[in-house]
Amino acid sequence: MATQVILPKLTYEMEEGRIVEWLCEEGNAVDAGQALFVVETDKASIEVQAEEAGILLRVLVPTDATVPVGAAVAWIGAPGDAIPEAEALHPPKEQQAVSSPQDIAVTPRDSETAAASPVAASPVAKRLARELGVALEDVQKHVGQKRIREADIRAYADARSSAMGTDGPEAAGDAEFELIKPSPLQRAMASHLSQAAAIPQAAASCEVNLTSLELLRNELSADWEASHGFRLSFTHMLAPLVARALESCPTLNATWTDEGIRLYRTINLGVAMASDRGLVVPVVRGANQLSLAEIASEIIRLQRATMGNRLHPKDLEGGTFTITNVGMLGITLSIPLLNPPQSGILAVGAKRAQLVLTNGQPVTIPVTLITVTFDHRVVDGVAAAAFLQRLKELMENPRSILG
Repeated sequence: MATQVILPKLTYEMEEGRIVEWLCEEGNAVDAGQALFVVETDKASIEVQAEEAGILLRVLVPTDATVPVGAAVAWIGAPGDAIPEAEALHPPKEQQAVSSPQDIAVTPRDSETAAASPVAASPVAKRLARELGVALEDVQKHVGQKRIREADIRAYADARSSAMGTDGPEAAGDAEFELIKPSPLQRAMASHLSQAAAIPQAAASCEVNLTSLELLRNELSADWEASHGFRLSFTHMLAPLVARALESCPTLNATWTDEGIRLYRTINLGVAMASDRGLVVPVVRGANQLSLAEIASEIIRLQRATMGNRLHPKDLEGGTFTITNVGMLGITLSIPLLNPPQSGILAVGAKRAQLVLTNGQPVTIPVTLITVTFDHRVVDGVAAAAFLQRLKELMENPRSILG
């Protein structure tokens, strides 16, 4: 008997996902545990594995379609298994044929109207309708479908906004613009940053002399790539130093809660990484208990998984502190927003040459600027300064930790 493949809830806040890539084709044999498709969630692009073995009988959701959690996306079964008649999934709002603005009745509704509607709709769609003040009956008339999904609500709301805006300020003049629909990851990031902006936070910076760190890196790099299969980077060396500095400054490895301040015994280091779909922060777990080689290997694994859309949900969960290296982009100073619910995030700027006097003679040394942003409810200025002082000490004398 054929079995539905359901879009799972891969992260705590996930409500929908965009199908990025199907890794199997219809008619192919599938093993239990085999990667079936890649979905973009509110955190990153993640592989979803098949729960049962069989033949991929039918793909219900095309690439780039966005569907709610719990939606059927495919059928798996034995050759010749009949597929029950199922309601067709709507295409994403970007692909739907939307009526012209003049065809949309602009009749604002309150949340009670949406909540009391007898129209069949998914829970996510009902909640979105309440938030937007949209009547489900109007959406049903617009899309002409029996059951309303989130994509239908958004398509109707977009068209209604266009109708309402034809006489508004955007209609005046000849200004042109391109409207880009945010992906689930972008929407989640916007929500996440809004939460971060609401936290009372402050920042502190200091300069670090990189002479010793560069010398050690040059020594280790001589045979590192041959021994480990990848090049040793500045971020690889920075991560264990940050983890050790956090051991002496526990409030930077903490979270503010209504019950009190939660100090974590384990340091799970989030490392910000750029992907073609946005910024993601995979996590190196137990970073303070790992060697340089172990941390570097884990960062490389996470980087490759990020670029190949092969991250697993567990790779993105449980971070207690974040580092972001903007120096590779040539940025000398960055003051990042916190990554809630964490109480601290460190930004590292680009290396630059600084002229100093040594024994009365002018010489240049490599320096960088490190900046920590912290939750002022959890961390005071003295603790933040102590963390920077300890990290500066370790970066300028790295052999005590890195060998």
